[in-house]
This record gives sequence, C-alpha cells and structure tokens, in this order.
Amino acid sequence: MAGLLAIGTGCDLVAPSPPPPPCGAPGDAPCPLGTQCEDDPDDDCEPLRASCRGRCEAVPCGESIGLGCSEGQVCIDDPNDDCQAPAGGPACPGVCAELPRPVLCAEPNRTFVSHSQDLCQQILFICEVGWIPFYDSCGCGCQFLG
Repeated sequence: MAGLLAIGTGCDLVAPSPPPPPCGAPGDAPCPLGTQCEDDPDDDCEPLRASCRGRCEAVPCGESIGLGCSEGQVCIDDPNDDCQAPAGGPACPGVCAELPRPVLCAEPNRTFVSHSQDLCQQILFICEVGWIPFYDSCGCGCQFLG
C-alpha cells in the first residue's frame, strides 16, 4: 500500500458553502434541479407589492408534509434544520437532491488522497518509492508504477 503524507487539516481546507443563486429577474438562469425560486428574506423587497429577485432554495419533501421529489431525485434530511426524527417518531421534512451518480474512478494500483479537485490543489502529499502522484478528474493520490 502506498505511504501518504498529507499536510493540513480538514479545517484548513473546507470552504464555506456558496450562497444560493439569484433567480426571478430577467437574465437570471433557471434554478438548478431540486431547487425552486423563493423570495429572498434578506432583502427589503416585498413580492406581493413589487417584482422582486429571489434565490434558489431546496424543494421541501417528505411523508410528513405529503410532498415527493421529481424523477431522478431523492428526499434527504435537510442539513439546515434542527429536526432529528426519533426512531418510530414523526418524520422530519427533507429536501430534494439529485440521485448520487456512481463513481467510476476506482482503478487497481491507485490510492486516493482526495476525490475533490479543489482539495487536491491545496494538499501536499508525497508518494512512496515506486509510486507516482496522479491528478485527474477523479481526484489525486499515488499510483503504483508496477
């Protein structure tokens, strides 16, 4: 197995999540799959009185509210709420998310340091003798020369 030396910590490398994209104004792109255009509560515009720009927010779903997701999506726990359904208790509403795509990056004689291209640009790692670093669309790590 390849020996790896990763310098840094997860705390050093995690970027804050981006704000929701704007929507509703001429020229704005449609909201991504699994989101819908909602009023931006952080602005002073009142949608009942004027045409306001909104922001793309996750579509709510779940048995407890009687809403499902579109085809190709699955209802997941909403990471932005405090609801934790007890075992056998009422379910919490969730949000729609795209079904995960299978990762087709596994290859023999490869050991990944990260599957994130952003993190791969920040991580310094050294491979054992006989192994060489690789960087591609699947991430980065060490590959045996064999």
